[in-house]
Amino acid sequence: MNWDDIRYFNAVFQCKNISHAAKILGVSPQTVARKIMAMESKLNSVLFIRHPRGYQPTADALVLATEVEKVESVLITLQHGFLNRSNKFRGTVRIAAPELIATEILLPAFKPFLDAYPDLKIELVTGISPVGIAQGDADIALRLIQPDKGALTIKQVGTMSSALYSLIEDKADIKTSKLIGWDSHIDLPSARWLKQLAGREPDLKLNSLNTQKAAIQAGLGIGILPCFIADGFIRIQQPYLFEEPLWLVTHASAKLSPRIRLVYDEISSIMQDHQSRLHQKF
Repeated sequence: MNWDDIRYFNAVFQCKNISHAAKILGVSPQTVARKIMAMESKLNSVLFIRHPRGYQPTADALVLATEVEKVESVLITLQHGFLNRSNKFRGTVRIAAPELIATEILLPAFKPFLDAYPDLKIELVTGISPVGIAQGDADIALRLIQPDKGALTIKQVGTMSSALYSLIEDKADIKTSKLIGWDSHIDLPSARWLKQLAGREPDLKLNSLNTQKAAIQAGLGIGILPCFIADGFIRIQQPYLFEEPLWLVTHASAKLSPRIRLVYDEISSIMQDHQSRLHQKF
């Protein structure tokens, strides 16, 4: 096996879905399927059980995943050790990200990386307002909406599942229950989904996901939350979950400094490692 094999295996193992793994890797699903088949042939083992709902890892895949994690750790340590010898990674990188992804996913995972690069400084801006990369508002942005203008490097780094939640009742009537949602001037996909489901505007309009979560927790109504922050809430059954792609955006490749590229790749890796938590199923 080589490093390429490990990347493809890890993506499929985390996503349990060829199409989602392909998006993260930036290749076609057919390429991912061929890589996995080639790996199984090399190892003389079946790593995944294929069925309509996805790729389920076998016992051999679980063993391999443990070994892959060790290999990745060694390779990352080596890479950081060699790269950190230069002064390329000194200075500030400004990151913009949704608040709860920043607090629940990025910040808890940053310590080993920042320990390896003590001269690297991070500025983290949270919120949902659009941030201009070209205008210098940030060096890197994690966004729910794909930019369609400017000379930018754009990569899908995952998918986030959301659902309708209540504090106490899984059969709440969406037509009559109090709705908690985004303020009217905020046009996000989840806001449009809530209006599509309910056929009306929210009764309680808020300008952050944290306050919406607090309002649902206080029993003020029902609303849409990302599944990864909804522990302790009751999911109101709907025909499907709402899924949003997560886009990592930075300057065009030719304009990237080594320190920004380093942080960009680290965020991409963190998001891939947490994909199973972000992209939940029924």
